[in-house]
Amino acid sequence: MYRWKIALFLISLLAVTIPGAHSRSQAPLMAYQIEAVNRDVREVLDDLFQKAGKQYVLEPGVEGKVSLRIATNSFEEALHRVLQSAGLTYQVERSPSAAGRLQETYVVRARPALPALGMQAPIDILSRPVNLVASASLRNVLNMLSRQTGVPIAAAREVPDLQVTRLVLSNVPLGYALNLITQATRTQYQFQPDGAILLVPAPQIQVKEAPSTAGTRQFVDPTIQRAPMQQGEGIALPQGLPAAPAPLQPALKCSCGADLQPHWNFCPMCGKRLPKPGTPPRK
Repeated sequence: MYRWKIALFLISLLAVTIPGAHSRSQAPLMAYQIEAVNRDVREVLDDLFQKAGKQYVLEPGVEGKVSLRIATNSFEEALHRVLQSAGLTYQVERSPSAAGRLQETYVVRARPALPALGMQAPIDILSRPVNLVASASLRNVLNMLSRQTGVPIAAAREVPDLQVTRLVLSNVPLGYALNLITQATRTQYQFQPDGAILLVPAPQIQVKEAPSTAGTRQFVDPTIQRAPMQQGEGIALPQGLPAAPAPLQPALKCSCGADLQPHWNFCPMCGKRLPKPGTPPRK
């Protein structure tokens, strides 16, 4: 019994002292990891600046909720993505400290108003960047995109409020995001006169079946074949002159009243044998 205890003790000691035994199975941790779902952007910024040890000021107008996922070792990249998701911007102000060194303060403010949407080209609106991770209803997703880009985006009344799950958009243009959403929800987006974007149901294409030909008798002479036109055949018209219209062929009818084609040998309705073109009628 005593020997078994010594053996178990040695095995546990080796498992603890072997370097890298646990680190290999774990993914490397990034310095800045953020997972936010509909969270106040001021709380996300506070956590980010506190972790980086930076001084900051949030000006009035900094508000909103963000949903995003960040894993990076760069503070600047993490800050840029958070501000981009909330439609914010920042400026670094430097002032001398008591020790005589320059002290940096990050001033976060709302993004300045853009020109009227109606005066901007659609390509400029659709090229605005988007960062979003969400599982929400369609209209909530559109509201998030609208807050990020400053573009009013809404769905028409006839569009159902579908549930969008596991939507991940990482620094993609607004046009790409809208194409992804409209394909999944069978909708299409339209620009309004004021520059806003409206999602409407996509048109449904209905294909009508050809009328049935069941019960119709048609007799075709299998010996009659139309030779395909060889390359280079045809009549070359002088350039600049309009092509002459083809002469109208008189309509062919059988004595029973059925419409006929010139290459038919029998009437499809009554089965009567038809004369060859150019053959004088029998008396």
